[in-house]
Amino acid sequence: MALTTAKKYLLVTERIADKPVLRTRFTTQAYLVLGTILDLLDQHVLAVVDDQFVIADPVKFKQLPSYLDRLKDRLQHDLQQDPQSANMLKVVTSWNIVNDIYDGIGVELEQAEAVERVIFQNNLKPHTIYEPTDDSRRAVTSELEEQLTQGKLTAANRNLWLLLQQQGALAYLFDDQHRVALSAAFAQQTLRDSATATAQRLVQVAGKVIQMKKFAMDRWLS
Repeated sequence: MALTTAKKYLLVTERIADKPVLRTRFTTQAYLVLGTILDLLDQHVLAVVDDQFVIADPVKFKQLPSYLDRLKDRLQHDLQQDPQSANMLKVVTSWNIVNDIYDGIGVELEQAEAVERVIFQNNLKPHTIYEPTDDSRRAVTSELEEQLTQGKLTAANRNLWLLLQQQGALAYLFDDQHRVALSAAFAQQTLRDSATATAQRLVQVAGKVIQMKKFAMDRWLS
C-alpha cells in the first residue's frame, strides 16, 4: 500500500520556507491526513457515494499498515455515527493520527533515501522530523510540472495540486506566470473528470472543517 499523495505532500511541504511545518502547523498537518484519505479513495479502499463514505474493500482496509491503525479505528467509529463527508473529514484534525502518518511514511521515505531524519527543538521539546533532500523535493515538483504540461496527470499529482492550491502553497513552487499556465492546464485536463470533482469537493469540505477547528481553538486559547 503506497500513500503516494501523502508522501509527495510531505516532500514538497516539510521544511518549506525552511520551517518544519508538519510538526508545528495545524493546517499543514491536517492536509497530510487528507492526502492519506485521498490515497485510500484512489486505491479503492474507501469510496464516497452520494457524499457518504463507505469501506469499499474490507480486505484491503484490514491490511493497511500498522501506522494507520488509529486512522482505521477512527474511520470505523465515525462511519457508525454519521458517514457524511462533513463528519468523516473531522478526522483530519487529529493530532495523534497525523503524527502516526508522518512517522510511518517518514520512515519509508528515509529508507528510500528521499529524506533525512533530523532533530528539531520546539518549546524545549525535541521532535524528529523528516527533511526532504533537495533532489527528492525537486523530483516531485518537476514531475508535477511535466505531467501537467504533457497532459498525463496521475491521480496522486491531481490530489497534490488540489491540496497545495487549497492552501495557497503553489506560490512556493512556481512563479506567478508559470502558475497561471499550469493552472489552466490542470483545469483543461480535469474538466468533466468525476474523480477530480470528488477530490475537489472533499478538499473544500475538509477546508471548512479545518477552519472551524481553528476558530474553536482560537476561542479556547483566548
